[in-house]
Amino acid sequence: MIKKCTLFCCLLFVFYSFAQKDSTIVYEIDYTRVLHPPSRAGGYTSIYSLDILPQLEISIYSKKNKSSQDDVIKNDKDDDALFYYTPKGKNTSTVFKNYIKNKLFSTASIGSKQFVIEDSLSIFNWKILKETKVILGYSCQKATTSFRGRKYTAWFTSQLPVGGPWKFDGLPGMILEIKSKNSFIFFEAIGIRSRNVVKAIIKNPFKKEKTLSWADFKALYKKKAIDLSKYRTSSGNEGQIILSRMGIERYIEDNDTDYTADKDFERERNNKN
Repeated sequence: MIKKCTLFCCLLFVFYSFAQKDSTIVYEIDYTRVLHPPSRAGGYTSIYSLDILPQLEISIYSKKNKSSQDDVIKNDKDDDALFYYTPKGKNTSTVFKNYIKNKLFSTASIGSKQFVIEDSLSIFNWKILKETKVILGYSCQKATTSFRGRKYTAWFTSQLPVGGPWKFDGLPGMILEIKSKNSFIFFEAIGIRSRNVVKAIIKNPFKKEKTLSWADFKALYKKKAIDLSKYRTSSGNEGQIILSRMGIERYIEDNDTDYTADKDFERERNNKN
């Protein structure tokens, strides 16, 4: 009887070990993103989801939409449910991070054309401060950084894996809140879940796409901005198309003198007033 019991325990242990190897933990964090462009008094609010699989060392950030999604993450309500990621469409709201390769993939547009940007995950230079506060029950610490034209204040917790909304990363824990200095953009975690799921191969949705470095994208954006600023209608009337130097990130440096259409337009408008 003792031998049978021992054998049963051994078999149970082996089964459990294999089950553990075939499953992985996923952290699912929902964020509210509020964008406040000067032209929109109330701002734009969207909900995004960040799915982190620390054992696979990847994360997927995408916009949540009940009716249709560029990227679909399917899972079951129960533990050990199947988790798989199916890229659809142009993945215009997706950010894919591969921590093993230290790479980040996202999209940016010039006009109606989308481009895939490949960045390093080591693009942030954080200053960690002593201030703390609690967000969703997690003790968080304050950090600041400057990133592509904007200054940010973030709150991160070491109680969760490394990661953050959109491109933000590089702190020793999960970023649960981050805001630009002028409140142009603000991310706030509104829900956190974690559970075990069956392992599946999570492919980079941008793997087959041609990628640009951030420097190459900026150069292309600047060239397009200059070309469009020279456009005139066939009737001879001016029909200048002026691209902004900055969105969430800075595309054209403020002191750049090759592109002048935006500042010329602003100067003319001020003179009329």
